[in-house]
Amino acid sequence: MKKEINIIFFGAPGAGKGTQAKKMSCELKLPHIDTGSLIREAITNKTELGIRAQQFVESGKLVPDNLVINLIKEKLIILKDRNFNGFILDGFPRTIPQADALKTLLEELKLELTYVLNIQAPENILIKRLSSRRLCSNKNCGAIFNLITKRPKEENKCDLCGSPLYQRKDDTEEAAKERLNEYHNKTAPLEKYYRDQNKLADIAGTKDSEDVYNEIIKILYLCQ
Repeated sequence: MKKEINIIFFGAPGAGKGTQAKKMSCELKLPHIDTGSLIREAITNKTELGIRAQQFVESGKLVPDNLVINLIKEKLIILKDRNFNGFILDGFPRTIPQADALKTLLEELKLELTYVLNIQAPENILIKRLSSRRLCSNKNCGAIFNLITKRPKEENKCDLCGSPLYQRKDDTEEAAKERLNEYHNKTAPLEKYYRDQNKLADIAGTKDSEDVYNEIIKILYLCQ
């Protein structure tokens, strides 16, 4: 791909957007901006924004939108200085105000959003996927498995480092339903927001992971 590609991965929890974002970042050499990792990185590096974010994280509060936007801005400026070929944004925006703030930021940096990739799947499948997810307990590894789509070779043990796997509290079936309700109430309206801008591309997340990836690649090549 020659043209700069700036994309957002969008979809409900369990749709598979994180998996596809990481795969595309690796294979297309596009920087993957995961807001959760971005916040942790800033805190670890003790940047000015990281120190401010740490106060909210340690008190169990959400990092304010304006602080997250500034972290994204800081990252994009660094990438622009390195003549990057685009970016993948994962986990942001989650609300209309966040989307408005991001739009203003991209205009300020003279960057154009290429596509919002909307990975879709029925709720019963999402709940099943979420409640089947297992994570490596080794924070330096962070591998993710799924008892349906990506089973570990050895039960309850990470394929990569051998550490025990665990289930997050928000990955139980009850918690999964609550997360989806939260998504429908706060994040789902972004679908219309980006569709009205002709930026949204719908992708069936029920397909095999490789088929989903190939569909994404076709969409991105069409925009070249």
